[in-house]
Amino acid sequence: MGPFVRREMNLKYETIFIVNPELDESDINAVTGGVKTAIESGGGKVEKLEPWGKKKLAYPIRKHTDGYYVLTVFEGTPELTKQLNNHYLITESIIKHMIVQFEASSSTRRTAQAEGSERDNATGSSGAGAPKDIESDDETDDDDES
Repeated sequence: MGPFVRREMNLKYETIFIVNPELDESDINAVTGGVKTAIESGGGKVEKLEPWGKKKLAYPIRKHTDGYYVLTVFEGTPELTKQLNNHYLITESIIKHMIVQFEASSSTRRTAQAEGSERDNATGSSGAGAPKDIESDDETDDDDES
């Protein structure tokens, strides 16, 4: 038998990065272009690059209270996500980033959940296909309300 060959699958990922808000538009475009180039040079394919603009941060990051948000959806290998993470870490003007494996769009999820609910209502089940709340502070015991 031949040697085992491991092939990396292209998966879809979503990344959001926050750029230093003190940069001017051309510098922000250069940073965004650098991310796109990093993805493409690593063998990935950018499907969507969407600047969200300047927004208030939930908490200060590197003494900034605002940041310029950019959303990118791309296809690539898990190895590419490691390379992209390194790119984010060495790019000083990127103050925060996150890469997650992309799931279906929210409209697709809503449609699937609605279909699941219709199926549950037709079969009389109680939402077995619906997402489960793993942790909740408001869990109550319905047996106590008799």
